[in-house]
Amino acid sequence: DMLGAKSVIRQISEWSTARGAQIGYENVFDYSLGNPSVPCPPQFTAACENLLQSTDPVTLHGYTPTLTLPSARKAVAESLNQRFGMDYTADHIFMTSGAAGALAHALRCVAVPGQNIVTFAPFFPEYKPYVEGAGLTLRVTPPRCADFQIDFAAFDQALTPNTKGVIINSPNNPTGVVYSEATIQK
Repeated sequence: DMLGAKSVIRQISEWSTARGAQIGYENVFDYSLGNPSVPCPPQFTAACENLLQSTDPVTLHGYTPTLTLPSARKAVAESLNQRFGMDYTADHIFMTSGAAGALAHALRCVAVPGQNIVTFAPFFPEYKPYVEGAGLTLRVTPPRCADFQIDFAAFDQALTPNTKGVIINSPNNPTGVVYSEATIQK
């Protein structure tokens, strides 16, 4: 059932592609999947070409260790330590291939099936299958439509002793609103 269900974002993407075939894709503003609409910087293309030409293909295209390259985790830890005065080692860093994997793992780290996670509407629709896939319940705080900052009275009502996490996304997807410093501090 989970694999057969389509998210709203995927449905909009398919509709946008079909509509683009009808009227020309340049006439469709598809904000569904966040795919790029401009070319990447030429430096990125040049770096990729350099890797293809100068790196052993088995090394370049092979799988990394499950917990990623130790050197990558070490570099991230050192960067965090330098920038924020932290005391991380590579063992503190858990790399994923994207936000979906990171969120799915984080949810399983903070909660067990039957507990709930709170987020703020409007929210990225994929949160729901990530939360439900972990056996959790997503509780949604209604939006404060005037400015899309957090409605703290509604947020307080969404919290229960069974709440084990809150998903805060700033800049928000899909509104693009950035939570104010006052909102974040509160």
